[in-house]
Amino acid sequence: MEQRSLIQQVPKTLPLTTGPKGFIELLGRSNFSFLQGASHPEEMISQAVEYGYQGIGLCDLNGLYGVVRGYEMISKPSLFTASAEPPPNFKYLFGSEISTVEGVNITLMPKSKRGYGHLCTLLTLGKRNAEKGFSKISLTDLLEHSDECLAFFLPPWKPDLLERCRRHFGDRLYLPVWRDLSWTSLEYGKEAFALERQGYQLFATQRPFMHTRDRKPLFDVLTCLLHKTTFDQAEGIFASNGERCLHPLGELTRLWRDRVDLLERTLEIASRVNFSLSEIRYRYPAGFLPSGMTASQYLRHLVEEGIPWRFPQGIESKHRQQIDYELALIQDLGYEDYFLTLFEICEFAKTRRILYQGRGSAANSLVCYCLGLTSVNPDQVDLLFERFISKERGEPPDIDIDFEHERREEIIQHIYERYGSLHAAMVCNVVRYRARMAFREVAKTLGISQEKITQVVSYMGRDGLKRLIGNPQLAAQFQIDAGRWEKLLQLANQIRGFPRHLSIHSGGFIITQDPLTEIGPVEKATMEGRYVIQWNKDDVNALGLMKI
Repeated sequence: MEQRSLIQQVPKTLPLTTGPKGFIELLGRSNFSFLQGASHPEEMISQAVEYGYQGIGLCDLNGLYGVVRGYEMISKPSLFTASAEPPPNFKYLFGSEISTVEGVNITLMPKSKRGYGHLCTLLTLGKRNAEKGFSKISLTDLLEHSDECLAFFLPPWKPDLLERCRRHFGDRLYLPVWRDLSWTSLEYGKEAFALERQGYQLFATQRPFMHTRDRKPLFDVLTCLLHKTTFDQAEGIFASNGERCLHPLGELTRLWRDRVDLLERTLEIASRVNFSLSEIRYRYPAGFLPSGMTASQYLRHLVEEGIPWRFPQGIESKHRQQIDYELALIQDLGYEDYFLTLFEICEFAKTRRILYQGRGSAANSLVCYCLGLTSVNPDQVDLLFERFISKERGEPPDIDIDFEHERREEIIQHIYERYGSLHAAMVCNVVRYRARMAFREVAKTLGISQEKITQVVSYMGRDGLKRLIGNPQLAAQFQIDAGRWEKLLQLANQIRGFPRHLSIHSGGFIITQDPLTEIGPVEKATMEGRYVIQWNKDDVNALGLMKI
């Protein structure tokens, strides 16, 4: 009865065929909102394409954790199914929903590269102001670091703070309004239309936290995990229905047939955004050079110094030609400072008698061999330099150096001391729900005892969920209701692979010439005195950033 009465609030006097010129969902949320989103970024994008949207915005909570995954998907049409490839003009937008200490939520979406830098600075500030896993941002902070950003002020609206934002943002401020067939959205809608009469700009959204209604049960599980409770004990924390998902354009048209212009306004808003992650220009920090020498000259000088050490019997002409070729290519691609930095770090390790060993494709390089970054002459094992660096591959070099495990912390602190935490951060590792953890967490929300959970997890072994799925007789064996057992396995399988939290990648540092916040947000790591960028090694590689 409740949903039927709410549907009746939408005027029926306009024909259902009155459709928008187009629509872009601006406020999508993914599972990188950590327990507050029930779909992968890729699923959100694929569904938007399938529904015929002209774009989608992903705006997760207090971070940009998943934006590179969306960017990579849009950049590689091969990741889509043949029946749902994005049109050439499909627009991928992103931002972040920021919770302030005053109790308001405002989503910022960068219009430009400068706006992106402001947003990254703000997110970094919030993470540094709070303990690990949280964010602390005041409205004053937000206003100070929001130039060149669009602002979407989410309800409930506090009049004094809303007016303060209008004075600051001017025509960059918008109020989102949605219709999810709940009384709350109905009340917000009435308030929004009253504010519109005062000059505020509105736009339509479903503010989706999942790509399809089918994820509502999983979202309820995530909600229980967020609030550390079970389904039986939870009160008033669940979304009232499954409408906060992406909708086909036909459904949106029916929901908004009285205000199709609010759907179309999303196109106008999106047209104001002229920034892509492809614009990020990464600059490796300039090396500490001797007076009067360029990076290329100093790199050649160091290589020449290493030749007698590596070739005590004299260097053959083929090796000389290869070294000249490598140095010319390194200079052409602008990687000199990268090699100089690694040389300096290894020299520091030598002075402290810290053991290290270069590995991977760097072993293909005579330059690395002469610098002492690797210990095997590539000529002796017939390795090809082009596997390490080439113009055709279009990828930065990745020199992996393993330092003595017990003394890696000395290397890490040396990097922080030399470059500072504003220019150096470790690459994060996204810890995901694996089979056993997925089963444990979902089972807890369903009220299954710890004793039974332990029994089932022990039975799973290395086979994981595969040993449970398709074996309904196990429900009786473990004395779990058959219906609950089936639901448990389905939900555990869905949450498997979802991001759970961030940790430090065991061997990855990003060092930059410019402040790191011009590249991406940085936050505290669990270990004292360490900071991580909000992306993992795959994200870093996708953006062409060099790590050590």
